[in-house]
Amino acid sequence: MSLALRYPWLLLLLLPGIWIAVRTSYRWGIPSSRPSGRAARWLSHLMPALIVALLVVAAAVPERRAEVAGRAPVVDFAVVLDGSSSMMALDGGAKEDRWNAARRLLKHFIAGRPHDRFAMVLFSAHPVTLSPLTADHVRLWTMLERLEIESRDDGTAIGSALMTAVRRLSDSPARSRVILLLTDGAQNRGHVEPAEAAEEARRNGIRIHTVAIGGDGDALYPLEGGGFASLKVETDPETLKRIAQATGGEAFSAGDPAGLARSMTAIDALEKTALPVDAPTEGRPLARWFLLAAGILAVPLALDLGRKRGRPAPAWMVDA
Repeated sequence: MSLALRYPWLLLLLLPGIWIAVRTSYRWGIPSSRPSGRAARWLSHLMPALIVALLVVAAAVPERRAEVAGRAPVVDFAVVLDGSSSMMALDGGAKEDRWNAARRLLKHFIAGRPHDRFAMVLFSAHPVTLSPLTADHVRLWTMLERLEIESRDDGTAIGSALMTAVRRLSDSPARSRVILLLTDGAQNRGHVEPAEAAEEARRNGIRIHTVAIGGDGDALYPLEGGGFASLKVETDPETLKRIAQATGGEAFSAGDPAGLARSMTAIDALEKTALPVDAPTEGRPLARWFLLAAGILAVPLALDLGRKRGRPAPAWMVDA
């Protein structure tokens, strides 16, 4: 347990406030007559100064910080998920398409990291932030369960999506920040190049792990009227490798759902951080106790001022 101030810079007001209170203490109405004893004289000066000090400390919002298990993130992730129409394709005779496999494995990945936070970015022609950083894994699970591909504005804007993820993580206090990119295509939309986004991530100390979903050959794409058509999606694994290497991450290839599962398992193992993590703390405000003390000390001042209101100042004060 420790004590901390939320706005410590407000303590700069402490010395000038005390100085003003000491200099003007008699004008507050205490004492009723000029004190003759040293203790009484000091008390008449110190009580207003003490009240000012208590009010300044209360304004700085003192907190008692206590450890709370399981609250601080070990790793902050931004998941960048490709939502283009090609994600509905099936690879290598698999019964599960790329989209459903990615959602299922992401849910499993999140469930396996209960102390981490996740942001979620979906992209096709444009990136959309589905969720800022959150530790609410149930909400993320439900969102992935209900998420559907919207193909009206199709395309693959990898650079723009990565830049959005960098912004989601740039203010994170976590010691380890990671972007997890899952895509089956090559950049063909957006105004931000993947290399530009990777450089921005590197400057912010953010690693990017990339997963190239799908193989080099043709895949089966479902048709609206039923059945399937053979489809070859343009991929760019070299760019994904350069993105990962530029930020200290790893690049993976997943030719089918089983390969995607192996990639997610490898990323999970890579991000089992061995760094010492500060114990999570929760602040309990103490300002009300300082305000209460100031209020108690102010009662005699207020009563004395009320009693003397309208009366002429004593001769000794005028002479001073």
